[in-house]
Amino acid sequence: MRTRALLALPLALLLAVACAAPPKQSEVPDAEGGTGEDMAPTEAAVAPAEKDAKVEGAEGAGDMHTKCCASCKEGLAKDRTGAKPEEIPCADFTDTLSPWCLEHFRSTPTKASECP
Repeated sequence: MRTRALLALPLALLLAVACAAPPKQSEVPDAEGGTGEDMAPTEAAVAPAEKDAKVEGAEGAGDMHTKCCASCKEGLAKDRTGAKPEEIPCADFTDTLSPWCLEHFRSTPTKASECP
């Protein structure tokens, strides 16, 4: 009889655990209170000439174009495609252009033949 009681006790505990409801997870409020919206301020649209002036400081858009055209000509001198300068955009010479000039030529499309 004693062995039956010892066997019944673990069986009863096993059934009690198996039939019990799963533990509930407590609700934690969102610390950031996120709504899914971007909270960063948006920048106002800037004209390309103003953007170039901001990047280069006191230099104007004309000076920027002249400076970048020199890099475009350098890239044209290294070009081995055989294409005519009238067909090659300056923005294609990514290996010789600085990031500022690349952005300048992307915002102001210029062919290699148009550079003075």
